Amino acid sequence: MIGRAAVVLAAGQGTRMRSRLPKVLHPLAGRPMLQHVLASLAEAGIEQQVVVVGHDAEQVEAAVGGGATTTVRQEPQKGTADAVRIGLELLDSGTQQVVVAMGDAPLVPAAVFEELLSAQAAGDACIALLASRPSDPSGYGRLVRDAGGSLQAIVEEDDADAAVLELGEVNAGTYCFDAGWLRANIGAVPVSPSGEHYLTDLVEIAISGGSRVVVVSSPRAELAMGINDRSGLAAAERILRGEIAERHMRNGVTIVDPSSTFIDIDVQIGEDARIEPWTVLSGATRIGSDAVIGPQAQILDSKIGARTTVWSSVVESSVVGEDVEIGPYSHLRPGCEIGPGCRIGNFTELKKTRIGAGSQIHHFSYLGDADVGEAVNIGAGTITANFDGTAKHRTTIGDRAFIGVDTMLRAPVSIGPGARTGAGAVVTRDVPAGETVVGMPARRIGTRQRKAPDRNPEQGGGKPRSDA
Repeated sequence: MIGRAAVVLAAGQGTRMRSRLPKVLHPLAGRPMLQHVLASLAEAGIEQQVVVVGHDAEQVEAAVGGGATTTVRQEPQKGTADAVRIGLELLDSGTQQVVVAMGDAPLVPAAVFEELLSAQAAGDACIALLASRPSDPSGYGRLVRDAGGSLQAIVEEDDADAAVLELGEVNAGTYCFDAGWLRANIGAVPVSPSGEHYLTDLVEIAISGGSRVVVVSSPRAELAMGINDRSGLAAAERILRGEIAERHMRNGVTIVDPSSTFIDIDVQIGEDARIEPWTVLSGATRIGSDAVIGPQAQILDSKIGARTTVWSSVVESSVVGEDVEIGPYSHLRPGCEIGPGCRIGNFTELKKTRIGAGSQIHHFSYLGDADVGEAVNIGAGTITANFDGTAKHRTTIGDRAFIGVDTMLRAPVSIGPGARTGAGAVVTRDVPAGETVVGMPARRIGTRQRKAPDRNPEQGGGKPRSDA
């Protein structure tokens, strides 16, 4: 919305994370925590966003991703008010409201940002700030109100006496400012004994100058607070994953045990799908309607078709069609495409492989860099030897081919439509359509003849056929 902008503070070092990764880039339900903040601001109608970066600036800049969001460096880091001053320089001159958000507070929902904007715009308030009542307020500045309930001061914990420390309402560090007032007063923030300029001093400047400051209370204390260490990150993960599961269940998805199910925020799940316990759905995964995923399945950046079942298996960066059965203990590595009606069974591994409709690979096989046609049967123990020590090569198997147990296909090699390999065959040359090959190395023994189905004597038509 025109007139609204945000400055997101992401310059801190985050030493308590004890990590080489910048704190605001630690993943939370499939996104860096900073991306959660930016997404909530955008949902609240705040399209112009300036992220102030400092420590590990290059990594944070790369993660922001451009678009309507820009970055600016704070060098050196001289406090939160100094960071806001630097961010203000990039905002449009027509900006009327400025939200200041913390890059390490990823759970603040869009509705809270909207409430801050509304509270500041109503009346003559120059600042609306977010407050909460955490179970443990240690480390946060306390909000002191007068007898009428108006904000009187923010007292930092180091400056608080015993009476103030008993107060449970704290400053969450998220604000909405009147842009004109902020531009006029940001330069008046004094230097602290540590040499930094603190944003909380703007509240004192406003109150002492007779301006109005309003307080917006977070609906839940944990949504407002920043993440300081890995324990806090884990707590935020539990909260967010609970909300994600609730959203899917309200949309018609059965999640048998949400506490043992892990679904990233960008995952999409169709109506009447069923997610069994100990399942992990990550990245940009899409699950079709009526699919059954789990128990103990892991799906990463993949598309799973309607009515497909995946259990006790891993699917990575692949596309699986409708009415497919996968598992248990199958592994689809990146680049696989599975056609409708396929069966991928026990201890099968696929990599960069396309499987046509109705084909079956029931157990103990590896197909890498392969193109398999429709209605193909892959016997147990089949291997595509796709690597010659220098390069990878592809294997092609035509429609309706029958690959016998323990067949080794040395790529590059092609098996024609309707061809057959015998048990234990080592295929080093192309097999024409309809041919049968056996042995090591495989040799031709004739053209495959498709038998007519045997008749059941109980249904009439004579005796069953015998191959004796």
